Amino acid sequence: MMNPKWLVDVKSKAKELVDKVPYQQIRDSPSVKYYTDWTRFDKCLDPAQQHVTSNVGVTKYQLPPASLLSINGSISTSRIPSNVNAWELSELGEDKGSLVLRSMDPSESKALARHVANLVGGGYVEVLRSPNEPLRIINIARLEDGVLIPTHYTVVVNDDTELTLILYMISEPGSNACPSTTMELYLGSNSTLNLVVASSQEASPSYAYIKVMAGENSTVNAWTLLLNGSMNHHREDYVLNGRGARVRHEGLEIGLGTSRIDYIVNLMHVGESSTSYSRVTGVSKDKSFVIHRGLGRITEKARWSDTTVEGKVFILNEGSYAASVPIIMVDTGDVNGARHSAADASLDEDQVNYLRLRGISRDEVIPLIIHEVTSRFLGSIPSVLRDDAQFLRDLITSKIIT
Repeated sequence: MMNPKWLVDVKSKAKELVDKVPYQQIRDSPSVKYYTDWTRFDKCLDPAQQHVTSNVGVTKYQLPPASLLSINGSISTSRIPSNVNAWELSELGEDKGSLVLRSMDPSESKALARHVANLVGGGYVEVLRSPNEPLRIINIARLEDGVLIPTHYTVVVNDDTELTLILYMISEPGSNACPSTTMELYLGSNSTLNLVVASSQEASPSYAYIKVMAGENSTVNAWTLLLNGSMNHHREDYVLNGRGARVRHEGLEIGLGTSRIDYIVNLMHVGESSTSYSRVTGVSKDKSFVIHRGLGRITEKARWSDTTVEGKVFILNEGSYAASVPIIMVDTGDVNGARHSAADASLDEDQVNYLRLRGISRDEVIPLIIHEVTSRFLGSIPSVLRDDAQFLRDLITSKIIT
């Protein structure tokens, strides 16, 4: 199917920006210039039609049923919940097309500009009333070539509606593709979004940008799992636009082998009396590099708001690295609360000696720590998603064993 004019125009404008904007303008720290190694993305080739249509078939993973399934950017729809309408991007006319990527500016970074310029697939979803089951969007990458696979999803949720949405981004073992995923969600007034995001990556770099706009008196409950990836750059923006909007977020990132994860969570308060809380746990093992960056910002208009950003990391052995960098910015004197904390919960030598005296070696403790943080995270996901929680537990276990 040929791309509609609005999509051709969007991609064309982004393409003009690719060589004009940098990946990142401000360095992350004096010692590490960029937490994300952007040079790895330069090695990803631009996609061609044969990449989108090649190696499309049944995924090796036993995933819960998908509503929208993308394999190498080739989109298919099935089991769309009641009260939900879904289209592929290529099916949209000018009216709905004008809403796609409205909240994301390709001039912000080369990664986003290149993503938009090379979009190969995606979907537009309208949630009219509360559906009878979760909406699952599954992105699978399984190419031998190191090709960029950009997909985008726009989700619009009406007022007074509750939606449970699960987004899977998974690279199959042996894949050298460079998955790139963006999603924007517009949450209406007095609505609730239960959002689960899971990313499991392999040998090639991956890019993800999730942005949620929360309306008046809306509620967002979010859970994010990031697992491995040679360079897994993952960003989530929660914009509390409406008065009384609420966000509660739990995150878990696990780095094994030589994986490198850069996870950014931004809580942006615009509406008055809004509340946000984010807690991220990071685990680094072997020679992995795991970063958590959290920002809680209360703008001048967001009076009487409250934000909390917390991070905790576990460095499980010498040679691995993990850090949490929470930041608070407040632009008004009328604020209910603004708190942040970071903790290193790694085992020190006194603890190791204490355990050794009781017959427990360091090697035996490491699996126990991973099991504990995984169980706590998965245990916080609603019971209605027990099949998804079990899949994520099995996925983590399979990576640890291999």
